[in-house]
Amino acid sequence: MARNIKPWKDCNNNERLDDNNGFLLCPNHDALFDKGYICFGDDGKIMISKLIEKNCYKLLNISSSDQIALTDKNKGYLKWHRDKIFKR
Repeated sequence: MARNIKPWKDCNNNERLDDNNGFLLCPNHDALFDKGYICFGDDGKIMISKLIEKNCYKLLNISSSDQIALTDKNKGYLKWHRDKIFKR
């Protein structure tokens, strides 16, 4: 699924049309990202909320070693997500 990093409702007109405000995630990871249970650091490495117990990682198909490729322009949107949505 295509995922906006910064939600549409929180974007200005330019951000809504910016291709860098998004990436592809499977539906499972999309839901976790949307609800703030996962995010990604500037290095692309997954950040998993402490609200998810480690024994649930396999069920959710997440691993602390997961990593995605990012552009420099993705990073600003991810910082916003980490600051406003991610549940540390």
